[in-house]
Amino acid sequence: MPGIDPELLKKYFNGQCTPTEESRVMEWLHSNQDNAFDNSVFKDIDKASLKDSIWEEVKPISKASKPKQGLLSFLKLAASVLIFAVLVRFIYQSQFLQPEDSEPGMEIQHKAFKTALGEKKNITLPDGTILHLNAGSELKVPVPFSDTTRTVHLQGEAYLQVVHEPSRPFIVVTEHAEVQVLGTAFNVNAYLDEEYTTVVVSKGKVKLSAGKGGAVLLTKNQLGSYSSVSGTIHRNTVYSTSYSGWKNNELVFRDQPLKDIAKVLERWYAVEIEIKGLSLQEHRFTGKYKEITLHDLLNDMSQVMQFQYQLDENKLAIY
Repeated sequence: MPGIDPELLKKYFNGQCTPTEESRVMEWLHSNQDNAFDNSVFKDIDKASLKDSIWEEVKPISKASKPKQGLLSFLKLAASVLIFAVLVRFIYQSQFLQPEDSEPGMEIQHKAFKTALGEKKNITLPDGTILHLNAGSELKVPVPFSDTTRTVHLQGEAYLQVVHEPSRPFIVVTEHAEVQVLGTAFNVNAYLDEEYTTVVVSKGKVKLSAGKGGAVLLTKNQLGSYSSVSGTIHRNTVYSTSYSGWKNNELVFRDQPLKDIAKVLERWYAVEIEIKGLSLQEHRFTGKYKEITLHDLLNDMSQVMQFQYQLDENKLAIY
């Protein structure tokens, strides 16, 4: 029997299996092999809890009072299907709904790509996907990808050109949200110190999902944003290239408050910024620059926004 791994069970649980993969799972569930509970899929799973969970689900069926023979056959079949569903869900929850670094029963190796403040990197992943990693970001990639999904973990910002593989969805997991694609180009902004996780699609289609916030499908020139404060997802139409210009050393500000611009400049130029005055933090600015020095940018912004600044090595004060 072909091997069953947690990634395939997750795919089955989410309804993403091909007919062949679904048959593999059902064949495994019907096998009733005692030694199945000794393989890595079930390692560290509480067997008693699994049994209790199954019987809790089946109990309403077992309480039926003296059903007729035809109905009894139907109820046996329904109970059997329900047991299978609970089994898959229990494994899914045990294997996936926990901190990444625990990974019971699995020895997945990850390769980490990091960029320092003021640094950017271009990366080609094993499947051929091209990824541009912005400053102050980190990407973790399993080595190798599984046979069923290509899941990476991102903190920060990246622009991805994903190779099309229908049988292996590409998933970007961030602190607050998850982005799933088959093959497309899109930008993900998910810095830990920012309220919004944003996804902007340049080509193709992606699904942005975030727990209780639900999910939204995004196509070319659409932006999806998830707020970790309100727990909601919104979709807007935008000009996608203005959100990925950073990979070509372009800075683009779209009517943004100075406090948000300061976060971008801290990562872009590797400086610490202090804005003196709450009202100044809310002043808004719009502009587009390519390969501009920090001094030239500050001179331009200060004239438009009417502020003064002092730059001392890597510390910048705005007042």
